[in-house]
Amino acid sequence: MTFAHIYPRWTLLCAVLVHLHTAALSLPSQGRSRDARPTPMGSSCDVTGHWRNELGSRMQLSAKDSSLQGFYKTAVETTAGAAGNGSTLTGFVSGGVHPTVSFSVLWKGGSCTSWVGQCFILPTGDRVLKTVWMLRSVAKGPGDNWMSTRVGADTFSFVGAC
Repeated sequence: MTFAHIYPRWTLLCAVLVHLHTAALSLPSQGRSRDARPTPMGSSCDVTGHWRNELGSRMQLSAKDSSLQGFYKTAVETTAGAAGNGSTLTGFVSGGVHPTVSFSVLWKGGSCTSWVGQCFILPTGDRVLKTVWMLRSVAKGPGDNWMSTRVGADTFSFVGAC
């Protein structure tokens, strides 16, 4: 089977995962949403700044129009130093009160990770990025292809402005 045959399946898997993750974010809690407080008039979830996820990975994002640039330092590696000392990231951000984001990082060893998600303002006023990620490691050959892709989710909390 060629990559052209497999690719549509990965696209479908990504779409399903994003849909399920988004649906889980909007499940009601005791008859109302967890984030029931309306966003203050005129405020939006600005993604520019420093962020940290639940595992301690850090990133700096800078949004200009629909472009997203930044730097990512992972706290999680399969072996020490595998990801290098951090990597640049590039991506996209939509407009609106709760913008969607998509960004990717190419790691030192040739692996790459992509995240898709959305920025939310919590009732406390804190900003979070709820994301789903897919990591593709470099396979030694076609026989190792099955174990070269991992999928997961991250929640990034806003740490401060740039």
